[in-house]
Amino acid sequence: MSDELRLQRIEDREAIRDLLSQYCYLIASGDVDGVVALFTDDCRVEILGRHFEGEAGLRSLYADALAVQPKPYVHNHWIETLDGDSASGRAVFEIRQIRDGQPETGGGCYEDRYCKQDGVWRFEQRTFRTY
Repeated sequence: MSDELRLQRIEDREAIRDLLSQYCYLIASGDVDGVVALFTDDCRVEILGRHFEGEAGLRSLYADALAVQPKPYVHNHWIETLDGDSASGRAVFEIRQIRDGQPETGGGCYEDRYCKQDGVWRFEQRTFRTY
């Protein structure tokens, strides 16, 4: 593997890690537009058995989800495959939120597919499962 290719792979891995950090920050900030911008136009998201597709699906999901002011924390993130402009990975999350005035804590794992579009890594598919 050439040094140039090796450097590109390192930069891509860091950009994907940054994508998850941005996601957590934007969720905690309640920024639906910012969260939606992290996904591809044809994205698919599954959370707790519910399916959402594209921008309209994401807006519906996050408008409801952000009402409880979630604060997600990534504990472990590993990128399983990286091949050119596509990758897959998993991220273990802890989520803290307030529902009906009461604190809640939950956890689970995102299984992700990432896609590099116009030089920017985005979520193409996310599946969230609780523990």
